[in-house]
Amino acid sequence: MSVLSFPRIYFKGFMEWDPCTFNNNDWSQFPTYDPTHAALNWEFLAKHQITQENFTETFRPWAITLVPDDVDSPSGPRVPCEWNMFGTHGVSFVQYGEYTSQITGGDLAYGKPSKDDPIIGNPIAIAGDGGNGRGRLVDTNPASPWSTQVYFGQMSFGSGENAVIAPRAFRMQSRWLNANRIYSSDQVLTAPAAGIGVCFQTCIPYKQVKWPAGCKSDLIHELKKAAAQPGALGIMIRFTGYVNVYFANGALNDEKATPGNFKELAAALKAGWDTYNKSGGKDTSGFFSNPCYSHIVGTIGVWNDGELASVPSGRTLNADQAVLPMGITNNAPSAAPQAVRIVGHELKSNSIAVTGSPVPLGPVAVHIDYKHKLISLDLGSTMPENGTPGSWPSDLEKTNFGPLSLGVMNGSAFTAIATIPYEKYARAPYEASAGIIDIPFPDSGTEGLLKSGALAIQVEGQTALLELNLTAETDRRGIYLNQGERTEFEVVVTNNGARAAGVNILIARYDSGLSLIATGQPGLVNFTNGNAATVTVPNGNPPPPNITADVITVTTDRNGSAKVGIVAQSPGFPVLGFYPYIGNTLPPPAPSFNFTDNAFYTTIRVLPFDDLVPQAFIDDWNAHRNPDAAWSFVYNKILYLYDMLFNVMLEHVNLGSRAAVEKNIGPIWSAISAPAAVESTYAMPITRDLSAGKRLTLQLWIYLVANHYNVPNFGVKSIPAGWTPPGRKH
Repeated sequence: MSVLSFPRIYFKGFMEWDPCTFNNNDWSQFPTYDPTHAALNWEFLAKHQITQENFTETFRPWAITLVPDDVDSPSGPRVPCEWNMFGTHGVSFVQYGEYTSQITGGDLAYGKPSKDDPIIGNPIAIAGDGGNGRGRLVDTNPASPWSTQVYFGQMSFGSGENAVIAPRAFRMQSRWLNANRIYSSDQVLTAPAAGIGVCFQTCIPYKQVKWPAGCKSDLIHELKKAAAQPGALGIMIRFTGYVNVYFANGALNDEKATPGNFKELAAALKAGWDTYNKSGGKDTSGFFSNPCYSHIVGTIGVWNDGELASVPSGRTLNADQAVLPMGITNNAPSAAPQAVRIVGHELKSNSIAVTGSPVPLGPVAVHIDYKHKLISLDLGSTMPENGTPGSWPSDLEKTNFGPLSLGVMNGSAFTAIATIPYEKYARAPYEASAGIIDIPFPDSGTEGLLKSGALAIQVEGQTALLELNLTAETDRRGIYLNQGERTEFEVVVTNNGARAAGVNILIARYDSGLSLIATGQPGLVNFTNGNAATVTVPNGNPPPPNITADVITVTTDRNGSAKVGIVAQSPGFPVLGFYPYIGNTLPPPAPSFNFTDNAFYTTIRVLPFDDLVPQAFIDDWNAHRNPDAAWSFVYNKILYLYDMLFNVMLEHVNLGSRAAVEKNIGPIWSAISAPAAVESTYAMPITRDLSAGKRLTLQLWIYLVANHYNVPNFGVKSIPAGWTPPGRKH
């Protein structure tokens, strides 16, 4: 089952994340972006004398000014544009000097490692559409860490005659977020989210994989053979990012600007803008990306029938009690898991453990092969490192929690099956097998014991991880809806790792702050199916003492699947929480959704309701028939946002220049198309926050430009079906 079955191919290295951070709103003092309306936050900016009349001159200089901040935690000076003003949203595996991302080994079967396979040492890569350019990092909600997606065109591994190319079939979404991935007492301001670990997974159907001819790799040969067997669907690629490093320019890339903190960043940004302004907007050589880098380990294996494409499957264990490393005295007032509050890409609280504090461990997926009497555990996202946030090179030594006891819990009784010593999950074995540990059944009674109760892992007698009997997951973690738009998505329920029929799922709506949406409040989306119900739950933060909310329930079919239909109600960023249950008693939804705590959900972006904008543009044109006025409408209603926030565009098309935009209407037409927004790595805007109404408005303007501003009887339906600007392919 999944990458926990055989054969397996292991890789490790580094991932570069290059998001533009100007729309993140991570720090409370700098809410520059109004994400609900996809606009600059004019009310906030007015406090800094930035208005809709002067923003083209005032906004950028303010955004790169070093500003004291004693409100956010940790405190310190920073710039409003945050840590990566010129980010491209690019995603790539690092291949830079000695820092490479490559195949490190594999197992043909249990106890049969492939040590001399020709693909060992070969690169692994992720690319954009058609294998060109880079993948793209996009958050459904730009001010959250729970909605990250990776758009890409293909992944590949190996090289030459042993190269496997896997075109994208399923977008990747962040899974298994672990805010306690680093165990350290040191918080560093320049490392905003160093302590967050995350898992990504994608699958490619067998027939879409481009297998090499004349391959000499046993690992690839056996993978191809296994992926073609009955019950197999293709191949699965899963990797974990952890111990994230910021301000690493010059160490992991060739960027000439190498700021080490926000003070140096402000100076480097000023220098870059001074060069640009003095050149009259021609010299962008001073612009630079300032990416974040993650260490990564990963596995390539077989994707089997019944498994979701983007969700780690199997029997799933999640944190039960926070535990202490070996030899550490508990200095915390209680052993309860720490409260974690993370907003955007920034660390907003002490989620990095202070030495002496117990911490919850990350999740585990388990596959039990009863035929071959083998237990396989994926600890890729489970055990923390001792890494110091922001340091380079990183300390990747695993925190020593002593021996882990794997067993079964029946009620309050724990029966041990096997012991996993520290030497099995320490850094070297972790990196060698991407955290996967195989344990043969110790005796003839193991099978019956495994089937008798919930799997558990204990640390010094405390249950650190406990199996979730029911899980409810969806491959559609990032959903976009325009005004009035409807969609339907699938939720799959498993019981002890197997798809479960006849299980109920309560679905509750949460707002962008993850608070349960009360009855009578804008629901952001409405449900179009399911059994409606009203629940009342205690409010964790009174007043009021209780919250009444409208929910629905759906029931899984014989395949363990249930359909959920939704329709856009109002702009915003709803999160739908899934609560699987058996029986007739509705489970109480949490008043505040914790995306790191046994959470099942999907994220939605209901785009601004802009259906009236195209007609407003038409009316403005027909009233004035003035190309200058038409450009002003398009810029001030649409393009200004991307011109201001995504400054890397100045290296390609100056969105603030009518002449530059008119010259590039062909590629812009393709980039803003609705089909491109669905999956393309070249979509514009890359953040996917261009509503259907504003897209049509921009297309109408392009149609005017292409026709030299001479379109008789110009209306919202003037563009012929299939039309593209001259020089563009249909």
